[in-house]
Amino acid sequence: MAQAAKSPTIDVQTAMAAQAAMGGQTNGSGGEASGVDKMRELLFGNQMQDYDKRFSILEERFQLRMRDMEAESSRSLSSLESTIKKQLESVAGQFREEKDLRADADKELERSLRDHTQALEKRLAQLSDQLARHERDFTDRLGHEVQGLRDEMRKRQDDSRATMERMFSELSNVKTDRNLLAGLFVEIAKCLNQDVSPKSGNGGG
Repeated sequence: MAQAAKSPTIDVQTAMAAQAAMGGQTNGSGGEASGVDKMRELLFGNQMQDYDKRFSILEERFQLRMRDMEAESSRSLSSLESTIKKQLESVAGQFREEKDLRADADKELERSLRDHTQALEKRLAQLSDQLARHERDFTDRLGHEVQGLRDEMRKRQDDSRATMERMFSELSNVKTDRNLLAGLFVEIAKCLNQDVSPKSGNGGG
């Protein structure tokens, strides 16, 4: 810390020297100015040197303080730069980690969708095969039933035809009367009813 400035002091020798200098002054503005300078030098020369020394010390301390402040500022900037760099690296690391996690999640979702799609396609293929098999079985069974009905109808027609032929043959050999004709018509009606009944039952089914 700078010391308090001392008040100027003048000793006896300095005052006598100043008086002698004033006595030896020449007349004129130039001589008077030179005498004043010498007097100022004699009176305040030591004090000005002290002031110069103190100013030099203050300047040196100021420059030292400036260098310390520059060094401290440099260290603070370096620390701040390091902190910011670490934070940026941390944020970048978190971003990369999150990106990897999302990529893994997308791959897992894609794999799951692919597995579900394959399972669904497989199930659809199985259902398609099962439906085709049922359709073939139904077609075969229906064909057999239709063929059986055709055979039964053909048999009944043949039986009806044979019965009618037999009855007409018998009528040609015997004398017909009303009662015989009535019995004949009844038999023909029964044959016709038996021939029509399967058709009606098939249509109702």
